[in-house]
Amino acid sequence: MGSSYSIWQMCEDVEGYTPVPYYHTGVSCGLPNEFGDVPPEETLVPSILLSNLKVYVIDAEGDSMEGARIFDGDPLLIEKTRHFEIGNIVLAMVDGQQMLKTYYVDDLGRKWLVPANKKYNPTLLTDEMDVRFLGRVKCNLRIPSDSLNDVRRSISEYLQKTSSREKTPRIPTREEVMEALLKVGPHIKMGRHWLGPCRVLMDCGFVPKERYDLFCDMVCYVLPEHKHLPSESELRRSAVGCFSKPFATWTDEKAPVHGKSYQGYYDAGEAMLKKLP
Repeated sequence: MGSSYSIWQMCEDVEGYTPVPYYHTGVSCGLPNEFGDVPPEETLVPSILLSNLKVYVIDAEGDSMEGARIFDGDPLLIEKTRHFEIGNIVLAMVDGQQMLKTYYVDDLGRKWLVPANKKYNPTLLTDEMDVRFLGRVKCNLRIPSDSLNDVRRSISEYLQKTSSREKTPRIPTREEVMEALLKVGPHIKMGRHWLGPCRVLMDCGFVPKERYDLFCDMVCYVLPEHKHLPSESELRRSAVGCFSKPFATWTDEKAPVHGKSYQGYYDAGEAMLKKLP
């Protein structure tokens, strides 16, 4: 079966093999392809690898996972599960297209599918996407000990690249945001006015959309003694009308409040913009 079956070859002296479904339609390790519903054949797998797990075998396609020693044509033993850890190589269906990538969750809670080849960009999973996880690779690879560093580096390089092309704003660092919050704090006179800085950080990708809780936690961490700390429920209630949209689109006439009330929200957001690099 080729060199990619090295893990199986190590088990040749074990008695007992189990037939598992074998899909000849490949799982893409390059550009995503449509995952066909192909009736499987069966192939024998050493029972010691299965541990009563629900599994199937599928061939890899493409070169995006070569850094994880998964090459074009390699047969992969996939465990059917929806429970993953950071660093697992998973099979996912994203908007009807299947892909095999490393699963990663960054410090902001954003979920990524990351290739192991710099020719390809990481995929940020968003709420707008139709995402279904179909399983994770059980064997036919050895994840290097520094694989998570490679994943983080790949995401960082991708974000820098897209920022330089001005497709998305540069995401500020945690240190830059903390410094900006310290400078904005004295201008905040009501807790709900933190919605302006929160929206600015959502727009630039530092805070995931609708994660008001993460923003509030950070403000409380940076400014624990502030007299007007934000609360998730208050910010969420205030985020209506243009306040639920990017800060650059805010106007008095489209806001849920007007005049001086509107200006408090807007001034806080504008101050955040000015304090960020």
